[in-house]
Amino acid sequence: MQRKLEQEKTQLTQEKTELDGKLKEAEGKLDETRSQAARKTGRLEKELAAVQAAKEALTGKLADTEQRLAKLTELQSTTDAERRRLEALSARLQQSIATCEAQNAKLHSQGLALLEKYQSKSCFDAALQNEPFTGLKQVEIENFVEDSREKLDEQKLDPQTRR
Repeated sequence: MQRKLEQEKTQLTQEKTELDGKLKEAEGKLDETRSQAARKTGRLEKELAAVQAAKEALTGKLADTEQRLAKLTELQSTTDAERRRLEALSARLQQSIATCEAQNAKLHSQGLALLEKYQSKSCFDAALQNEPFTGLKQVEIENFVEDSREKLDEQKLDPQTRR
């Protein structure tokens, strides 16, 4: 019986030794796994910190970009308003120039008519103009001068209507 007990004790000692070896092996693997997990955790924490820093940088850039966009949008609306104002002014100026050109053409034709009338004046017309009895030619010339003056006054630009 004692032999049997010793055999069992030997067997149990062997099993204990095997189990101790397995336990040490398992503890070694566990330590190794813990070490790997700690390294991986450290690496992941560094990556997380880097990603958070990048996110903060991008958030700052986004805020700056939004501010620049708001300024550019405001500048564009101001520029568009100024462009529309200048286009309206340009249209008015073009219309004014066209009116001036038309009036200039009329003035030119009236000036040519006056020059033609003066050039075609004969000595007889000059003598009749100074005729003291009826003064008909003088009245005719005064009427012509008055009609020409009215036509010229019609073509005169009024500074208040140019605006």
